[in-house]
Amino acid sequence: MSFAHLAIDLGASSGRAIVGLLDGSPLKLRLEEVHRFEHLPCPTPVGPVWDLTGIWLEILTGLGAAAKWCRENGAELKSVGVDTWGVDWALLGKSGEVLGLPHCYRDPQNEAACQRVLEQMGGFEKLYERTGIQLMPFNTLFQVAARYHTEPKLFDAAERLVFLPDLFHNWLSGELQTERTIASTSSMLDVETGEWDTELLEKLGLPTDILGSIVEPGTVLGTLRAEIAQTTNASAKIQVIAPAAHDTGSAVAAVPATVETNWAYLSSGTWSLLGVELAKPITSEVALSIPLTNERGVDGTIRLLKNIAGLWLVQELRRELQQAGESQDFAQMVEEARRAEPGRTIIDPNYAEFASPGNMSEKIRQFAKKTRQPEPETIGQLVRCALESLALCYDHTLQQLESVLGKSIGVLHIVGGGIQNDLLNEFATAAVGRSVITGPVEATAIGNLLVQAMGSGELSGLPELREIVANSFPRNVVKPDAADHWADSRGKFAELITK
Repeated sequence: MSFAHLAIDLGASSGRAIVGLLDGSPLKLRLEEVHRFEHLPCPTPVGPVWDLTGIWLEILTGLGAAAKWCRENGAELKSVGVDTWGVDWALLGKSGEVLGLPHCYRDPQNEAACQRVLEQMGGFEKLYERTGIQLMPFNTLFQVAARYHTEPKLFDAAERLVFLPDLFHNWLSGELQTERTIASTSSMLDVETGEWDTELLEKLGLPTDILGSIVEPGTVLGTLRAEIAQTTNASAKIQVIAPAAHDTGSAVAAVPATVETNWAYLSSGTWSLLGVELAKPITSEVALSIPLTNERGVDGTIRLLKNIAGLWLVQELRRELQQAGESQDFAQMVEEARRAEPGRTIIDPNYAEFASPGNMSEKIRQFAKKTRQPEPETIGQLVRCALESLALCYDHTLQQLESVLGKSIGVLHIVGGGIQNDLLNEFATAAVGRSVITGPVEATAIGNLLVQAMGSGELSGLPELREIVANSFPRNVVKPDAADHWADSRGKFAELITK
């Protein structure tokens, strides 16, 4: 009988349950998707919140489907682990009851809280030297400040603050721990020690007694609760193992890179997370000026990276079409972009107005008008503008990373669902002027599964994990887009972001 693990991989708009089987010599990982679902934040009078129980029911459905698949295919399901997007959290009372629905990170009230915290700290520089985290209004620190401002009594009743994957691990196993990679997205950890910066929270007047102990990715938390095993017809012996519970942490663990090359990674999806893997954090003045973020990874690594808007821009354009009664899929939109004029309009993907949902086409046109460029008129022009601008942002970010590291980066590994957009890959290769390798698509689930295998003693560490990824999944060396505007567009992009 072969052994299997189950990754519950939750993105901010969809989730999937993927079984992974390790076998063969050399070891290879085989994937089997057993459940997939969509979910969205729910608008409420107090802001957008996550459909927590709806997501939980989908997790149980995925666990039941995985147990059934393993029985039918002669595999023993050894463990399950959950990863999610970063920063979002919930409060638990003494009984374990969730106190209020967790808010979505795109809640507009975080903006005002962010400004209040920065004023209390005496500026972002003071905060960055403590946490090493990029300034984004949805970081957990600002979210907590926002909720504490509006509902302080919730915190009076709270026993623990938990991030979403920690909550789901608790519901699966009954054990409550905080996994380090997800905690590191919060801007509440000391950048040097990776532990809670309680002095920072006390300075801001925020409670610290609700913070729990932090564990490393690969930690065995416990086994399935009896009622969960019964509900899903799964074995009560299945272990609950914390993967890198932040989805980017899992995705970066699955980058099939070798230590012999100077490489960077790009986790491509709704967000583009572009960075390098280091042994120690960097909080220099140059890193601050960009700013770069220092998050924790597998095996004690640091992920020095920048958050970039990503395919959110295109997803919002598609949502507009759907609301207008047009049913174009992403493939059709990309094909129209391929036929559109190259280099016509360039935007800054990280422009603050683009971060909020709604009216994306008009926001892009207004940006073009403000910067005295041709306004995109067709969906092809809009999508090409978004994709070319993302590629130029990747190039600029790589240059920034090189300035911080003091060395060149020769290879960019792109992983995640975004690599299915061939046009963006071609644009990226042309823009960055470096070797670009794509794959695997399901990097987050793969990293989740293989960190579970590390936790159960089947793998020795990150080098072996990456060797298995390289042996198991195809990689593609991308040919660059053939258009000749890229040198001019780089200059245009540089001008846009310095204004």
